[in-house]
Amino acid sequence: MTVTDDPVRQQASREATRWLILLQEESDDPEISAEFDAWLAAASVNREAWAQTEKAMGLVARLSPGNTSSWRNSTGRGVDMLTQPRRRIPKRAAWTGSVVALAACVALFFTASSLLLRVRADVMTGTAETRVLHMADGSEVTLAPGSAVSINNKDGRRSVTLLAGEALFSVVHDPAHPFVVKTGNFTTTDIGTVFDVRRTESGVDVAVRSGRVQVSGGSILAQGLELGAGRGLTASASGFHADERSAEQVGAWADGLLVANDEPLGQVVARLKPYLSGMVIVPSHLSSQRVSGVYSLTDPGRALEAVAQARQGSVHRYSRWLTILR
Repeated sequence: MTVTDDPVRQQASREATRWLILLQEESDDPEISAEFDAWLAAASVNREAWAQTEKAMGLVARLSPGNTSSWRNSTGRGVDMLTQPRRRIPKRAAWTGSVVALAACVALFFTASSLLLRVRADVMTGTAETRVLHMADGSEVTLAPGSAVSINNKDGRRSVTLLAGEALFSVVHDPAHPFVVKTGNFTTTDIGTVFDVRRTESGVDVAVRSGRVQVSGGSILAQGLELGAGRGLTASASGFHADERSAEQVGAWADGLLVANDEPLGQVVARLKPYLSGMVIVPSHLSSQRVSGVYSLTDPGRALEAVAQARQGSVHRYSRWLTILR
């Protein structure tokens, strides 16, 4: 398995769990059903994740038959997850119990993925943990929560592979020995700078606080794209977009701040997730709404509530494993 497989599989698993919940809540909506079919057909990894999620729900049914009595296999797309209840349970209570149990099963999957990542990584950070790495050449790498890197300093090389998460790099420039950050199929090369690299679901996001970098790989032009201070780049296998950024806000998370500038709420929550335990699910009607603000990362739970309230949403915690915005 290649390094790039893990984030893709993890994302597909998260999406499968969201679909399971959405199909339960909107079982009579043909548009939701059609969107699910399209997601399922889009990639084999989606189908594998859906099968894994259904197996998890099968386990829930065997472990807690009373709590699964309200489930209906309305889409006709998998194993029979029903057991005959011995007593009648209110629908909402049954639904909540099933989701909490499912979240625990999914947590086991992510634990296994974390163990695989740990084998590849030289340094990892946990939930809400940041860490500063002091390199032999005087450069510094600040890891965000939920991040992992491998380091190659052999034979005069200065290379860091960002396996997961996000890192802020403060590099001592050496033209004879370029400092290179690899993120999946993308490479960011220092030209004397402070810059931030975040591994996204589909590619990479790079932003420059000072100096310059060159980003190449994926959909970017063969000669690469050079970014200066206050510039950013979001890239995937299918396309890329360069834009202006506030230089002083680049890597603000390293100072304990999450800054949102007219961004989709779902993306803001995704940046907050490494500071929170368990799974956080954002419904589509909230995910696309745009928010702006500065949120303190010293209390991630309160920050999540503030982000939700910015669009009249609320936070519902069902267990340490599952939080749903509504």
